[in-house]
Amino acid sequence: MKTLFKVPYEPVFVDEIPSFIERGKVYISEKYKTSKHICLCGCDEMVIMPISGGQFWDMIKEPNGTVSFIGSVGNYNFPCKSHYIMTKNVANFI
Repeated sequence: MKTLFKVPYEPVFVDEIPSFIERGKVYISEKYKTSKHICLCGCDEMVIMPISGGQFWDMIKEPNGTVSFIGSVGNYNFPCKSHYIMTKNVANFI
């Protein structure tokens, strides 16, 4: 797969996901095993990712503070139809 472009993101660890979230930040609740972010293409759609592993996404926290998700994000129901892989605080659009 060819990467079309890359967008950095900042992981933010919280107990509960706040109702207001900022662009470019991925809010992660390990307590509730979920994450939420505004689509990293910039379209303003909310993306919710269960991070329980198995059929959903899994998360890797690196010792240096970066976060990766196993499983791509395919927003095919959104107007943007974006598809990206989140690795070490960078979304790689494919």
